[in-house]
Amino acid sequence: MHDTPSSKTNPTIVLIANPNTYRGKSFARAADRLDLHILWAIDIPEKLASEWNMSLSVDFSNHDESVATIVDLANTNHVVSILAIDDSATLIAADACKLLGLPHNSPSAAVAARDKFVMRQRLLSSNILSPKFKSFQHNANPEKIIKRISYPCVLKPLLLNGSRGVIRANNPTEFKTAWHRIRNILSNSVGTHIMVEDYIPGTEVAVEALISDKGIKILAIFDKPDPLIGPFFEETIYVTPSRLPQEDQLEIENTLISAARALGLRFGPIHAEFRINEQGVWPIEIAGRTIGGLCSNILSFGSVLSLEELVLLQASGSNIEKFTADDRSKGVMMIPIPKRGILRKITGIEQAKSIAGIDNIEITAKLHYPLHTLPEGDGYLGFIFAYDKSPSAVENALRQSHSLLQFQIESEIMLEQIK
Repeated sequence: MHDTPSSKTNPTIVLIANPNTYRGKSFARAADRLDLHILWAIDIPEKLASEWNMSLSVDFSNHDESVATIVDLANTNHVVSILAIDDSATLIAADACKLLGLPHNSPSAAVAARDKFVMRQRLLSSNILSPKFKSFQHNANPEKIIKRISYPCVLKPLLLNGSRGVIRANNPTEFKTAWHRIRNILSNSVGTHIMVEDYIPGTEVAVEALISDKGIKILAIFDKPDPLIGPFFEETIYVTPSRLPQEDQLEIENTLISAARALGLRFGPIHAEFRINEQGVWPIEIAGRTIGGLCSNILSFGSVLSLEELVLLQASGSNIEKFTADDRSKGVMMIPIPKRGILRKITGIEQAKSIAGIDNIEITAKLHYPLHTLPEGDGYLGFIFAYDKSPSAVENALRQSHSLLQFQIESEIMLEQIK
């Protein structure tokens, strides 16, 4: 990531991110292609920010100071928008935009789109399908909780994303095990509460959209063909266009509109997850950000624009209504981490790339670094991208390509034996 020169006369967009984001390079490339000036605000110490040639460092754990730092930056630059690339900074961006009078989601909407319990409360109060849910302090005694809930249920940390810490429990014994596991995760993470909600069966989809005063613009509905039934909920394959009946897709769109209204979202990107069953469409997540990982690489609009370019165009005040997604069948596979350990070797990449329909494979995990599986981990080995004549052909290409990849992972037990 790098900075583009800016001045009082050049419209500038501030991008706020954590240093581990997958999204930085995509947004940097988008800004370069659009010739937009960007300034980075990164959650790293000031000394590192200087060494990495970043605009400024912000400390996400100190909210008020981060907002003040960004507002001061805006006062010496012609800042037209402030965007959070990841969930962790959406409230910082909202508060800074509010103080500067820039288009933004309200701080209360940013909280609702980040905090799973607040989201559930808002959706329930708007009569949108919601499971039974409760929130508990993470240091509560699970023995006192197990009789207050029904099974199967899903335990979720309120402020983590990427399915991290999300565990299904089918009975009290599994609940207690899951509770202690999440409590350990939170000891090294953010948040102090765990939400427990009824498990929602059904087919799961993801939706990418942009919202403005003109309404919601649906950019893509992704099918998730792999069953997500627990105990952990690892994302794998996304395919679009959706193969769901049109009436289901319309119900998804209408539910997203209602959910965004309930949360108070009114500007910028939305990434949403839904489950569909005989009762209707159930929101799982409504986030005020773009899709995670490198999944956006398969999307293009107006034949030439990336998702990140579309987001930056909207942020800079351009009209994006004329841009529509290309009609190719496309998909991405987030390559799952099969076990914990140290990644030592990867083979089969060229064979996997040669499968008809495969566009590219990008390995993001680093050799000789530790890998962590869900629910503690939040990463992937990499991403496989595909285009083909139909969604089914795309899905088949992704599965065949993945089957040819081999990852040599040295287990932690072996490492202990070596020591």
